[in-house]
Amino acid sequence: MVASIAKLKVEDLKVAYGDKQVIHGISYEIPPNEIFGVIGPAQSGKTSMLRVINRTIEFTPNAKVSGKIEIDGEDAFRMKDVYGYRRRIGMVAPLPVGLPLTIYDNVAFAPRSFGMKDKDQLDALVQKCLEQAALWDEVKDRLDSLGTKLSGGQQQRLTIARALSHQPEVLCLDEFSIAIDPVTTMKIEDVLKELRESMTIILVTNLVQQARRLAKRTMFLLNGELVEEGDTEKMFSGDADNPKTNEFVSGAFG
Repeated sequence: MVASIAKLKVEDLKVAYGDKQVIHGISYEIPPNEIFGVIGPAQSGKTSMLRVINRTIEFTPNAKVSGKIEIDGEDAFRMKDVYGYRRRIGMVAPLPVGLPLTIYDNVAFAPRSFGMKDKDQLDALVQKCLEQAALWDEVKDRLDSLGTKLSGGQQQRLTIARALSHQPEVLCLDEFSIAIDPVTTMKIEDVLKELRESMTIILVTNLVQQARRLAKRTMFLLNGELVEEGDTEKMFSGDADNPKTNEFVSGAFG
């Protein structure tokens, strides 16, 4: 039997900004079609890790990265088509950042820039992405309205729809629920459960119980070091391998 290739494989990843080391040689693998949780207090290197994965850390002049990242067995750092690679890695930031465009154009922006011009094709993709983001029913009659006029929760879902318009293979979520209400958070969580059928999801969350609800496996980062990675339920049941993990998930610090 041939072993399946991990969707994403990280080996000995180290990140520094100038002389400040923020990630200290972490390694892990994520199989296809899995929600992978990432937890840890502030300044643990979670966002930097995501920025390395989608190669936007290259916009930071003093960033130094070493190690290896593979997607489907290919070395991500050796891919010459960086823009093509980034299209494969969707990213949703903690706070919604809407483009100053209509709801429709927010979602259609990336497909158009990649050469999609057919209106019927664009219409279908926009609708699909808004449906996937649990937003279609709320905005279908006002697609020509500015996206920035939506509520905070709706703007965050629009951000997700925009990320999905790239038709990514991996979706990175960086504390997506930090600025939205619990009802909207639960709507998006339901969306993520459906999306994992078609993509791999990396869920960085400051809500440890959110990782418990959604992630099959979870990684605990602390001060840029991988403390523990494994079965989510085991880590959250008080039976983690590392005492620091038990302390963090129980709220002893964070």
